[in-house]
Amino acid sequence: MSQTIINADIEALNAEFEPLDFQERIKRLYEYFPVNQVLFTSSFGTKSVVMLTLVSRGNAAQKVHMLNTGYHFPETLAYKDTLSEVTGLEVVEIHPDETRHQQTLDTEMWESQPARCCHYNKVMPLKAVKDVHTVWMSGVHSYQTMNRAAMRIFEEVDGLIHFHPLIDITEGEFLYYLEKDKLPRHPLEAKGYGSIGCHHCTRPGQGRAGRWAGKDKDECGLHVS
Repeated sequence: MSQTIINADIEALNAEFEPLDFQERIKRLYEYFPVNQVLFTSSFGTKSVVMLTLVSRGNAAQKVHMLNTGYHFPETLAYKDTLSEVTGLEVVEIHPDETRHQQTLDTEMWESQPARCCHYNKVMPLKAVKDVHTVWMSGVHSYQTMNRAAMRIFEEVDGLIHFHPLIDITEGEFLYYLEKDKLPRHPLEAKGYGSIGCHHCTRPGQGRAGRWAGKDKDECGLHVS
């Protein structure tokens, strides 16, 4: 555990950041933590563009990491390239271990053991990257799942500071940012996809209803503490 984490007062940070708007929260983060200590991840899904835009305005040097599971829709990969160009942010792809990924493919693990498939292709690959950072910044929204509804702007989990600057954004506010800045939408939204992950486990549906449809699962495990 780094000295920075030991000295971080999570309650004080939450009290300071809660009154700020979303852009101010992101800008102020870098007054406390240098950019090379901040891990920023994005799925490049339907809810990603607002966060990516705010981060690019808050610190253009911030890199954005994407978990390339090998199972993304081609439209998502194209959208990644579009948003990288629009925001100017450098994208760093994280890939799963080849052997474990092949195991998920050979057994079609997403059908019988979707949680294990996510663990191999998302959770495990990200862990090594998280271990060399102090802060993990992500664009989760509280209204998306019950687990996210309990999250705060700052939390400390297993020695890592989690930063959720958009956690309390409403759906109306999110749409306002989209329209105000004329931000490009994920191409699959027009086909009825409200939330987009790996193609095996994503169907059209409102909100996250199309994720792992028919299974007792609504999170991949990355944001479950």
